[in-house]
Amino acid sequence: MAFFELTTPRDMLEKTKREYMRLQQQFDIDNIFNFFVTAYHVQDYIKETKAVEVTVLKSFLEDQDIRDCQDLCDKGKHLKLTRRKYADPLTTIWDGSINGAPINTIELNGNDKWVLISVDREVDVKWLAERVLDKWEKFFSTHGL
Repeated sequence: MAFFELTTPRDMLEKTKREYMRLQQQFDIDNIFNFFVTAYHVQDYIKETKAVEVTVLKSFLEDQDIRDCQDLCDKGKHLKLTRRKYADPLTTIWDGSINGAPINTIELNGNDKWVLISVDREVDVKWLAERVLDKWEKFFSTHGL
């Protein structure tokens, strides 16, 4: 592979895995941004190479975790989401102090919890990253990529 040549869907999935490892080592805004932008754009490589039928990919992209991944990706890149059916999702960090997270959402004096609040749901960003990577890996396995 030459400099800056991610040419296959597998190349992009491997980059997503590297971003996930960085996220696990240091859970911060830079690594969160890099993971979700990379993870969501795996689809671009699948589309461009026609690795699977468009309808198969579109169906996969309707998964709620993948849609949440898209929200974090797009929110990180564009700051505010305006072209969507629902309101712009919120992102926040709940801390374990008395004035931090809502009651019973995290352990008192526990670690911070990074959250995506979308419509009527609250999504733990750390767990979302794990689920998104797992779903991409299963998609690749299922479709022989």
